Order: sequence, then C-alpha cells, then structure tokens
Amino acid sequence: MPAKSPTPPTVSSGELRVPHRPQGPRRLTSSSLPPIFAVSPDKERLLLPPVLYQAILSYLPLSQYVACAQVSRAFRQIVYDDAGWIGRLRKLKVWDDVGAASFQSDEKKWTKARSIIMQDLASKNITPLNVLETVHSIPGYARHEFARVYKLLAPLYFDLTRPARVSQFEPQVFKIYRTPELQALVLRTLIQFSNALTDDDADEQRQRLYGITEIFENAAIRELETGLDAQDYEGRARRYAMVLTMLNGGNTAVQAFIQRSKLLLSTVTPGTSTCFQVDEKSGQIKVDLEPVKTFLRHLSNGILKEASIIGKIFSTKNDVVEKATFHIVERVVEDILGDYCLVLVDRSHEIDIDLYLQVVSGAYEALLQFAYSLLLEDPDTDDKALREALRPFHLSVHAIIDRIYEQHVDLYLQEELDRFRAKCDGEVSRFDRKAAQQEQEQETILRNKYREMAILQDSSGAEKFDFLTSFKKVLFLPVVAIGSPVIHASSSSSRASSSMKDDTSEKLSTQTSATSKEPLPSTELAANAAILNSRLASIRNLFSLEVALDLIQAARESIERTALFALFDGQTGEEAKEQCQLIFTALLEFLGFHHIQNGFERALSHLTEYRPPTTTDDGGDGERPQQVEPLVTFLELVNVGDLIQQMVDVFYEKELISRKFLDRTDFLSPAVKEKRRFEQMLDEHVALGLNRGIDVLMEQVNYFLATYQRPNEFNVNNDAAAGNLVAHDSQFFDTRLGPTEAAIKVVNTVSSHTKLLNGNTDKTTLDVFLQEVGLRLYSSIGKHVKRQTIAVDGGAVLLISDLNYYYRFVETSLRQRPLLPYFAALREIAQLYLIDAKSAREIGIVMSDVVQKFAGIVTAEDVLEYVQRRADWILVKRDVEKAVYGMGLTDCLVM
Repeated sequence: MPAKSPTPPTVSSGELRVPHRPQGPRRLTSSSLPPIFAVSPDKERLLLPPVLYQAILSYLPLSQYVACAQVSRAFRQIVYDDAGWIGRLRKLKVWDDVGAASFQSDEKKWTKARSIIMQDLASKNITPLNVLETVHSIPGYARHEFARVYKLLAPLYFDLTRPARVSQFEPQVFKIYRTPELQALVLRTLIQFSNALTDDDADEQRQRLYGITEIFENAAIRELETGLDAQDYEGRARRYAMVLTMLNGGNTAVQAFIQRSKLLLSTVTPGTSTCFQVDEKSGQIKVDLEPVKTFLRHLSNGILKEASIIGKIFSTKNDVVEKATFHIVERVVEDILGDYCLVLVDRSHEIDIDLYLQVVSGAYEALLQFAYSLLLEDPDTDDKALREALRPFHLSVHAIIDRIYEQHVDLYLQEELDRFRAKCDGEVSRFDRKAAQQEQEQETILRNKYREMAILQDSSGAEKFDFLTSFKKVLFLPVVAIGSPVIHASSSSSRASSSMKDDTSEKLSTQTSATSKEPLPSTELAANAAILNSRLASIRNLFSLEVALDLIQAARESIERTALFALFDGQTGEEAKEQCQLIFTALLEFLGFHHIQNGFERALSHLTEYRPPTTTDDGGDGERPQQVEPLVTFLELVNVGDLIQQMVDVFYEKELISRKFLDRTDFLSPAVKEKRRFEQMLDEHVALGLNRGIDVLMEQVNYFLATYQRPNEFNVNNDAAAGNLVAHDSQFFDTRLGPTEAAIKVVNTVSSHTKLLNGNTDKTTLDVFLQEVGLRLYSSIGKHVKRQTIAVDGGAVLLISDLNYYYRFVETSLRQRPLLPYFAALREIAQLYLIDAKSAREIGIVMSDVVQKFAGIVTAEDVLEYVQRRADWILVKRDVEKAVYGMGLTDCLVM
C-alpha cells in the first residue's frame, strides 16, 4: 500500500505555517544547511547575491519557505522579498503591472491597500472558483495575495494530485462541486494554479492533473455527441458545449461538432463536364460557370444552416460561435472546394487556353462572392458598423480562399500575358495583311484594265513606257508646265480613284465590276496616276481605330481578370500588379510600335511621293479652296492617332492609376517608361508628317502663285490695275479694293488646311505647325515677289493689297504673334515701290529704316533684291546704290 502523502500546508492570518508532519523531514537549521547557504558570523550577510538564493529557493516546496526564513534575518528578507511572489502571480496571469504602478503614484490608494487586503482575508464570498479574479496588484503585498490564493486552492490541488488516489476514493473537488459546470471551472482554475508551482514534484503533479482533466473532458465530449446525434441542440448539446468552453475555451467542442457536421459528411462535388458545353452554331466549346456558382450557393446555404446550429449550441457571449463557423468554412474550402477547383482548372487547361483564362478568373471571382455570401445577404449594404464588425471574419475566409487558390496563380499570370501578346500580334498582322492585299488587288485591277484597253487600242504590241519614267512625268509635270498649256491628265485618274472607295475586301470579280462603272485609265500614265491616288486615298486606312479599340478592349479584359489576384497578400498580390503593368506595356508595344508606327511610316512614304496636281479645274469660281488631298488625309490620320492616344490615356488612368497598380511619378516603372516612348513616337511621326505636309502645302502654294498670278500682273499702270482687281467678300480683307486671284487661292488653301488641326492636337504641336506654315509662306511669298516686275504707277497698289491680305490672314487666322513682324516687314518693303523715280535717293533712306526696324528678319541685301524688282530700276539704280553704299558704280575710278 503506497505511503500516505503529507498534509498540504495551511495559511493563517497571511503567514505560511508548516503543518505537523510526524514522518516528514526534520526541520532545517543553520547547521543542517549546505555550505552554499552558510552565513557570516553576524548572520546578516550572505556569501552569494540574493538573486541566486531566490533562484535556488524556487526549487523548494512552498512548505519549506518558512524554515528558510527562520535561518537568519538575511534569509528572511530573501524569502519575504516581493519580487519572487510577483513572479508567481505573473505565472498565474493575475498580476497587472499597470495597476501596480498606479498604487505607487497615488498615495491615497496606497494607504487603503492594507485595509483591502484585510477585507479579502476575512471575506467569505471568495471561493476557489473566483479567488483568482480577486487578486490585487499591490506592490509590497504580493506575498499576502499569493498566500490567500494558496490557502484556497492548495488543499484541493494536492488532494486531487496525490499518487495514492485511486478510483474508489473520490477527490474532494468532485465531492464539493457536483455539477459539470462547476467541476469544469475549478479544474481550469487548478490548471492555472499549477503554473505557479516550481518545486521538484510540480511536474509530476501537473501531469496527474492533466490526466484527470482529460478524463473529464472526454466524458463531456461524449455527452455533447449524444446531444448532437439526438439533435438536442438547446438542451444536452448546449450544456456540455458550455462545460467544454469553461474547461478549455471550447476548442474540443468545436472539433467534436465539425466531425459530426452533416455538410462535410454528405456533400458530393459535382462533375466539371457541365461547365463546358459545345455551341451548336459555331461548334466551339464555351465555358459556363453557372454550375460552379450553383454549387457554391448550395455550400453557402449549408454553412449558414450549420452556423445557426452553432449559435444554438454555443454561447453568443464569446467568440466560440465565430471560431466554430470559421473552422467549418475552412474545412469546406480546403477539403471540398480546393479539390473541385483543381479538377476544374486542369480540365479547362487541357481544352483551350482561352477557356482556361476565363475559368481561373471566373472561379476565383465566384469564390469571393461565396465569401461575401457568408456575411450578408446584400454585400453592398450601407451599414458600415455591421461591415466593420464582420471584416475580421471576412478577411480570415478570404485568406483561406487565397491559400487554396495560390497554386493556380503563377501559371495563370504567365498564360494570360502570353495569350494577350499573341492576340495583339494576330490582330495587327491580320490588319496589315488585309491592307496590303487590298492595295495589291486595287493596283492589279487598274493595271489589268489598262493592259486590256491597250491591247484593244494597239494590237501591234508597241513597247510600253517604263513605270518610273511615266511616274516622274506625273509627279514633275506641274513644275514643267508653269507658264505653258497644262495637260489635263488626271481627270480619268481622279475618276479611277473614286471607284476605289468600294470595299476591297470583297472578291476580285466584285471589285472589277465596281471599278468598271467609272471610266478606266486608257494610258499607262493615267494608270500610274490612279495607282498613286489610290495609295494616297488609303493613307487613312494605314492604322485602324477599330484595331485600337479591339486591342484596348482585350487589354481591359486581361487586366480585369488579373486585378482579382491583386487582392492576394504578399508576393502573389505584387506579382499580379506587375502583371497588369506588363499587359499595359504589351498593349503599347503592339498598338504603338507595331501598328501605329508602321502606319505612319507608310503614310510618310506615300506622302513623300506626292506632287501637286496638274489641273486647274477648281470649279470655275476662283473662290473655293483647292485642298491638298494627301495632306488632308494625313491630318485625318493624325486625328485618328490623337484619338487613340486619348483612349490610351483614359485606359491608363482608369485601369492602372485609379486601382493604385502604378504610381505615375515612378519614372523607373516599365509601364511609365513605355508610355513615354509611345507618346514620343507619336509626336515624332506627327512632326515628320506635318513637316512633309507643309512641304506639300507650300508646293501647292507655289503652284498657285505660278499658275494664277498672271504674267506682268504687277507691271501695269493705275488704270489697268483698277481693272485687274478681284471683287470678293473675303474675311481677311474688307475694303473696296482687293487682292489678286493668286493671293486669294493661297490664303484660302492654307486656311482650310490649318483649320484641320484645330481641336485635334495639343496646343504646343499646333503652334509649332502654324508657325512653320507661316515662315514657309513668308519665304514663298518673298521668292514670288522677287520674280515679279512691279510698276510704280499701278502694280505697287496690287502688291500692297496682296501683302495686306497676307498680313490680315496671319493676324486673324493663324494667330501667331511671332509671325507678324515678318509680314509687317513685307508691307514696309512694298512701300518702296510707291516712291517716284524722281525721289530715288529717298528709296535708299527708307531701305535703311526698314533694315534697322526689322533687324534679324531682313538684311540690306534682301531689301536691295526687292527694290531691284521695280520696273524703273534702271533709272533709279545709280541713286539708290549711292544712297546705300555711299557711291555708285560709275563713281569708281578703277572702272
């Protein structure tokens, strides 16, 4: 029979006393202590630091502390020191450091401390069940507080953990507390109390306590399971769930409930074949995620039913309900949805990449909706307080979904980017092939028709002209034909060009019949001109707004799918954000550098081949401006490019900046750098095109000046000049007299073309374009004036009218102040033609004034060249040169 264990120590009046132990160890004295506990002769000083003695004493049973305190005053001070007892109260988790500090700062509180301690010692309301809740954190009284706890709990603890206790002897705990609730509460208190015991037997005693608690816990679990099987949720199941909650927080109760969950035991995952259906019309496989959503709704309803049962079983005053619900959701997501999504995603990847991309993003979005459905019937509720209360639970569920879905994200991101790049490449290549095919078919139609007519007209098979030779004739004919009869060779070509507006994507036979409705070119020259016109007319189709819309829409869909995974925490979320930037970068690469850039380069090539037309047929009224068709078409192309850039900017702001996937100030970001490259490419090609367009426009201006300016129009007297004035209602000149027909043609043509850019490009580009047009116009007018002969009597008036007309056009239409001094200089120079030959020396004085007034714009040599165009230059030459140079040529003695 095992030996009897010693009687637990008792506490009286706050002092620890060792009970009488007949068979216990003898009392400790100074002579019986080990050498390490020896003291100096005065018994006031210890050989070691007090901290070491406290650490050694912690291995002794508390019953031996009284004996140690009686060894000497120094030992008594060590035993009674507050630091050691505060450490034990901290292990009990009842000591509050903040509260203890408040006693030290408040003297009134400190004076009441002793009365509080004495009241608790005399109180009969303090029991083993609530003693830990009544502990006060009062510095200097930690030993008294622990003694009070020890007095109530130690007898029950040592009685329950005696090794001699067997099944026929019922512990005092179960005799005093008969209900399971109280027994669970006292067992939990004893477990907490055992943490403060550190002697050699404490571990063995603690293990015995754990064993008894486990037996009690298993019995409570069996009772809980019985209540669950009987669906007695509000009776037996609730009672023993509460018992387990009091014992260990309810973890074992939650696990017991989950193991008997009908949702987890009875749910069968549906097959994935219902998600992939063959379209009867197209024969292609399409994805339908409605079965997935239906299955998730079924699981959501099942979880909500389980949650209602959990609410009946567990108390709503703690977090056990949320914990149990969360564990149910965790098991459903990991055990059911994890495997189901894996099968669904793998199956879609085997069928088609497009289906795979739709399934991965669509299934994840459905899972997020599933998470929201567990919180509220309406995820968009405006109850902020309710949403904030449910936020931790939602984040936990979201984390579970991310954990089971993270394995699919890496492959998805790579496939998404590869598929988007392939789609962009396919769209751009398809458009390029179609455009090239249309151009080739159009040229083939014109050449074949010309050959057929040539065979009919000349069956002798005469040698045809070389293409380049006839092409050069078409291009350079206007320059050669200045002042000569003009060959009207483009009337047939213009009609051929108009026939090309039919849809060239149709069959060749359809194109041939459509083209044959108009008179076809009868000569190789006309055929080549028609081909050139067809190329110029096709400039507007070199890049397509529809292609840009398709690519941007595809990028938006890809980013919308990828953005779902940006909600992931950690590296996966960052990779998804970087993927969105890569998609945008790929969009700019294919849209800008593979589509728009190629279109601009081809447009510039076609524009370079253009020369002004060889016809003067403009309707006969002399008022309607004749447009430079390739420039107009190129400006339309610029407008399309500007519109595409605006679309890209809107897409950039909405899809990347507003979602905070990208910081626009991050100049190192690949997306930001690619966007700047895209904008720079557009600006460069627009600038090149506008520069070439200005060249073409100035060629047209030169053509008008050479064609519509009648010979010797400025070399007439006053009466003839009055008969040569043109009556008109121009907005740039509002007097009875007016400019010449050539000036009207030039101004109306330039005005009509410059207005095409208004509102379609940024102000900086527009200002640069208009200033360049103005400078080129100034240069062309100056060269034109230097080729004329101006009569003082009448021609000077006409010239001044033209120059005033140009000045008013620059001032009111172009509205570029830097240009006004140039045209003002021309007006001042024109005044030189009004000075009579008798006042020839005054001409030189006025010339000097003009050079000084417009320094940097005109030089003395330029002004002299203008003066030399006077009809009476021979008469005034000597006096003018003498006024300018200080002497004439006849004054030179060497000559």
